[in-house]
Amino acid sequence: MVAHEVFTYEELLDILENFDAPPGFKSELVRGEIVLSPQGRVHSEIILAGQVAAMAAGLPRWRAISDVLSPFPHTRSGFCPDVSILRSTASRTAKPLPRSDIAAAIEVVSSDLGEKDYGIKVQEYAVAEIDAYLIADPYKGLCTLFTGPENGAYPEPKTYPFGATVTFTADGTDFVLDTSDWPRIG
Repeated sequence: MVAHEVFTYEELLDILENFDAPPGFKSELVRGEIVLSPQGRVHSEIILAGQVAAMAAGLPRWRAISDVLSPFPHTRSGFCPDVSILRSTASRTAKPLPRSDIAAAIEVVSSDLGEKDYGIKVQEYAVAEIDAYLIADPYKGLCTLFTGPENGAYPEPKTYPFGATVTFTADGTDFVLDTSDWPRIG
């Protein structure tokens, strides 16, 4: 029998920060476990659309980043949102990225279940007071938008079919996402 070594939360974050995920995957820390999620062409197209929308809203490139580690210690997690739209007061050099620097997050569901995206991330992003959280689900062809967190929770989300225009405000900036050409899986 092999003994299982237990790592502290800080050690897990350090491992994750220095971990090279295999091509086509992204890595995150979810409730103390390193999890790999597949990423493909569909994910890449939607992630790019989120970054382009941020720049179209007038943000500089450095405020629309992808897959950058941000600690969520309440649940021993470290998330790397597919797109993080940073606050105007965000640090360009902080490592890892403080969750308080994130004004909005966009996640593209990586499997047909999307358990992380629809579950723990909704809770943690609300607790962190992230202004807007958009889940783009290419399996369902739907966007789910959470905005205006209060007392650690988001009110009921709005849903939009792929093809609709999704708008939200974060850190005082209005964002417009045209989903008319967003690809689906399945």
